[in-house]
Amino acid sequence: MEKLKWYERLFGKKLIKCETLSNSNNFDTISTCDVLDAANVTGVYFSFANINLHSDEFINKLRDLYERFRNEGGNEEKKFEVVQVVMWAHNDNYGDIESSHRESLMGLSWFAVPFSEIDLKTRLSRRYRIKSGVPTLVLLNRDGSTVTVSAQEKLLEDPSGSNFPWRPRPVEHVLKDIVLQPGGSFYSEHKNFTKEDIRYENLPEGIKGFYFSANWCPPCRAFTPQLADIYRIIRKKEPNFEIIFVSSDR
Repeated sequence: MEKLKWYERLFGKKLIKCETLSNSNNFDTISTCDVLDAANVTGVYFSFANINLHSDEFINKLRDLYERFRNEGGNEEKKFEVVQVVMWAHNDNYGDIESSHRESLMGLSWFAVPFSEIDLKTRLSRRYRIKSGVPTLVLLNRDGSTVTVSAQEKLLEDPSGSNFPWRPRPVEHVLKDIVLQPGGSFYSEHKNFTKEDIRYENLPEGIKGFYFSANWCPPCRAFTPQLADIYRIIRKKEPNFEIIFVSSDR
């Protein structure tokens, strides 16, 4: 039996070609492989059928970006395809779900997961932790790995897509030249460090954890001593392991 491609596992073997949808519920389907095999970046757009988004700023910007990339061609990074996953928000606005699904896709030029694939769409929403009623654009690499789970925010900030696909900056770039403050027992744990400015690039190569916490948070205050104990245990086996504390204190 032939092994399924990652995009077939995520979206199924057939997708709706949105521009073929009509009021009579006729539409064409196309092989998921034919749609996504050449895409370098796949956008998974989670929308909600009982929320009217056709005039929404985000979907208009996404449509403009999609059309522009499709017309440009030539740029490998901009071989961009969109698969829309139409959900139903949990509120009191009930109606004809299938009709709303169809109407939310009409006039769009990309593709969508069929209405009947309810279990598949549920799995997708759980996989990417989609909040009910919050339209979300997830970007995936050519191998199906995640670029970002909040591309809708990036698109609104950068509608021209000049920095598309908005890959996260490497941490060494984010923390370049930032002076780190040593913890109270840092020098007793790190005999090789002198009492000079410590920057991220000075830390030895190894696994690093970022601990986001705050003193005003009771669960954080309870967890921090436990983490400190685990940190010391791990460093006995992995001496280059480090934790960088990121305070949320005001």
